[in-house]
Amino acid sequence: MKYLVTGGFGFIGSHLVEELVNNGHEITVLDDLSNGQLGNLYGSKNGITSYLTNVEQLQKTYFTESFDGIFHLATAPRSSSLNDPMRDIETNCKGMIAVLELAKYHGAKVVFTSNSGIYGSKGYGSAIDESSANDPTTPYDANKLVSEYYCNIYHKIHAVRSVVIRLATIYGERQKVNEKLNWRPLVATLAKNVVNDEQVVIDGDGEQTRDLVYVKDVIQGIMRAMESSIDNADVFLLSTNKETSVNQVLQAIEEIVGKKADVRHGPPLKGDIRRMRYNYAKARSKLGFEPKYGIHDGIRKIVDYLQKNRS
Repeated sequence: MKYLVTGGFGFIGSHLVEELVNNGHEITVLDDLSNGQLGNLYGSKNGITSYLTNVEQLQKTYFTESFDGIFHLATAPRSSSLNDPMRDIETNCKGMIAVLELAKYHGAKVVFTSNSGIYGSKGYGSAIDESSANDPTTPYDANKLVSEYYCNIYHKIHAVRSVVIRLATIYGERQKVNEKLNWRPLVATLAKNVVNDEQVVIDGDGEQTRDLVYVKDVIQGIMRAMESSIDNADVFLLSTNKETSVNQVLQAIEEIVGKKADVRHGPPLKGDIRRMRYNYAKARSKLGFEPKYGIHDGIRKIVDYLQKNRS
C-alpha cells in the first residue's frame, strides 16, 4: 500500500512510519521538522519514497501518484495554543482541510489522530468514553474537535473515508522536550530531568492524573483503524483505562533510575486537565485494540533510551 504520513518524523509519526515500512508499505512523509527530526527514522529511510516540508505541498496537483491512505498526525502543541491560537488554527484546522481535499481527490482513507483533552476534566466515577460530553479547555482541543467535524462533513458530502482516533497521553522513546514550542510531555520531561540531574518542576500539587499509553500500543491501534472497514469518521479512544498521577510517574522514574529528584512545585497550568481515565472498550470491540505495555515497562524503555542517547 502507498501511504502519506503527516508529522512522520515526529515522535508518534516516526514509530508509525517505521512499522509501516517494516510491513512493506511505500511511505511519503510530510513534516516541517519543527518538532520532528530526520534522525528519528535513520534506520527506515529505504522505505520512504520522499518527504515534504511544506503544507502547501499537500495540494492535489503536487502528487503524480495516488495514495491508498493518509495518516494525519501533524499538529501544533496543545501547551502553546493559548499563547498562539492563530498558529494552532493554521496547523490543526487548515491542515485538516488540506488532508481531506487530498483524500477526496485520490479516494484515500484518512486516519486522523485527535485528542482526548476534548472531553476536559471529569470528576470521580466511571471512565470517560466516546459518548461523554465534550468540554474543550484550550484552542488546541477546540480545533481538534472542529477537525473531527470536518471529517464527518467530508464523509457525508464527498464520501471521504476516515476514522478519528482520540489519543490519551502518549509516551515512549524519541519523545523529546521542545522548549521553543513550549512542548513538555510529562514522562519525557520528568525522565530527562532525573536522568540529567536537573531540577524537577511540577505544576501544582502533582496529584493531577493522566491515562498513560505506550507509543507501540498506540501504533497498533492506529494501523488497525486504517486496515478496518470503518470509514464513516467514527471516533475511537486509544487509552489504558487507568489513572496515574504526576507524582506517581516521578516516583516510578526515580525507582528505575535509582536516584531522588530535586523537586520544586510551581503554579497549576492554565487549561490543565485534573483527571484523565478513558475507556477503550469501543476500540477493543471494533478495532481489536488492547494495550500490552504497563507503565513501569514503558517508563523503563524511555529511561534506557535517554541514558543511551544522553550525549
